[in-house]
Amino acid sequence: MPTDPTPSPSFRHDHDGLDHDGHDPDVADQDASATFDLARWQGELVALLNQIEAARSPEAEAGVVARVAALDPDLQDFLLARLAEQDSPEAAAFLAALAAQASTPGALRARAREALDGMAARGIRPPAVGAERFHTGWVQEGRERGEQIMILGWRLPNADLEALVFLIDWRGDAVKDFYRTRSMGDAEWDTLVEHNGGKGAPLTEITLAEGRALLRAALAEAQRYSRPMPREYKLAQSLIQRRILDAPAANEVGAPRHFIGTYLSPEAVVSAYVEALHYRDYALAWELLAPDHPRRLGVDLAAGVDALRRELKPAPRRRAEVTTAVDSDVVQGAAEATVRADGAEEATERGGRRVRQPVRERYTLHRERDGWRIANIERL
Repeated sequence: MPTDPTPSPSFRHDHDGLDHDGHDPDVADQDASATFDLARWQGELVALLNQIEAARSPEAEAGVVARVAALDPDLQDFLLARLAEQDSPEAAAFLAALAAQASTPGALRARAREALDGMAARGIRPPAVGAERFHTGWVQEGRERGEQIMILGWRLPNADLEALVFLIDWRGDAVKDFYRTRSMGDAEWDTLVEHNGGKGAPLTEITLAEGRALLRAALAEAQRYSRPMPREYKLAQSLIQRRILDAPAANEVGAPRHFIGTYLSPEAVVSAYVEALHYRDYALAWELLAPDHPRRLGVDLAAGVDALRRELKPAPRRRAEVTTAVDSDVVQGAAEATVRADGAEEATERGGRRVRQPVRERYTLHRERDGWRIANIERL
């Protein structure tokens, strides 16, 4: 995971005069000023990293170098230290360009060389000349769990691999966490995939187009609910844009996969559906319906989810807890199953009082190609 770019500076206040409460009257103003500077510098760092990633020509790179050369020396020191901590080939390439430009002030060139030497000692060097290419991707099958790990990998010009790792939270933060790995060999890649394959749900291999579709869906949820992006995501935003969101459209997804566990029993599918209603995860709720369910007939995913949202959001909210029982044992290979479910829903009255009502339902499920799906729901 990249080094956290947030520094931990300590601020000295050499004032002798205190107010009658024993407090320095200027400290609060200085603390506020320091916090403002740090926030501004963090913003400069994010902008610089994105400009470095976007600088795809010598002229563009020279423009970024000139911008850094004109900054306040303290801000230059901060940016160079944070760049060195990124441990990425792109950061090393920029430091090398900064040190090589004749227009760069001598003191700044020296600091850039020092940072570059430190990165070289850790094995981080500018990328080899050539084109990177998408290697492969993996995502957890357990969409019904509400969270999925997604790993997308690229083969670098020097034959190493690099991965972008996302934790997608469909019920809260959208893109909950993100990190970019360092360059690694094939054995380290295999270890990364194996390690994440043991985190609650099996991994399945995906194309870049499928990874892009998942990321776009997560970003749409983040925008819908105004969810902030993780700081590490912001630092790599231009890279993510270039590698994933703006990548060539070859191999675009036809019929999208839903990545719901094919191993789910009929009772587990019903429980997942009720949980989806509780968390207002309408995309999952729609995907758990059988293709011949009335809510899915003649509509695609986007239209079906919007219709579910309009219908169910104003309704009393379902509780996540539900007790399920299959009406009779499901014979291996059977095409249909019936599940009874006992749960509850909660309405909020005008005065704010919550009223809970029991909900008893009978679910009819059909065995589809990708697992059990709900064909009919009957309230009892």
